[in-house]
Amino acid sequence: MDFIDKFSEDTKPKDVSERIYQNRMNQKREIIKAAFNLFAQQGYYETTLEAIAKEVGMTRAALYRYFSSKNELLFQCHKVVYEYSIDKLSQLKTIQNPPTRLSRMLEAHILLFLEDFPFSSPTLMSIRSFPSEFKNQIIKFRKKIEEPYLQCLQDWRREFPEQLKNIDNKILINTLFSAANAVPKWWDGKSEPQLVAKQVVSILVDGIQKRE
Repeated sequence: MDFIDKFSEDTKPKDVSERIYQNRMNQKREIIKAAFNLFAQQGYYETTLEAIAKEVGMTRAALYRYFSSKNELLFQCHKVVYEYSIDKLSQLKTIQNPPTRLSRMLEAHILLFLEDFPFSSPTLMSIRSFPSEFKNQIIKFRKKIEEPYLQCLQDWRREFPEQLKNIDNKILINTLFSAANAVPKWWDGKSEPQLVAKQVVSILVDGIQKRE
């Protein structure tokens, strides 16, 4: 959960001291971490704000100083993970070879759930509970995630026009995401995450290429 520290940062108000600001950020991070854990263990609907507040040693009233509702807290959980993923993708987009780039991006996507933040996928599957305001923001995040994959497939078709199957790029991406997102559901928690990611991605990337 270390990446939460980086991607939950708020802009520091000018009239707030550095000490107060850091204390607030530390508390906010602890609340988000507790929410992630409880959402994963109990499910979004079964988890109460009282339970989250108790997990971090505060009252529900005190928690409202940081988040106005459970929906907003769920959105912040999504926001942290999406911003982390976008940052990862930005580091990988410089890989020149499209097949290698796609493989590395998919591996990073799978490892987000198996290694960077184990068992977070139940939290991220709760988008139906959002009011439209948050749901629209999540859709924007998802589009930002898709863009590097679309660009990669376009580059692949341009550089190696005979390699990929004649299937719409968006269908390919949605199929790849569906398979990658399913990995946490069957992963036994014991197998080496990086090996699992590499083997799954090998199957996926091989499957979108034409057979000779």
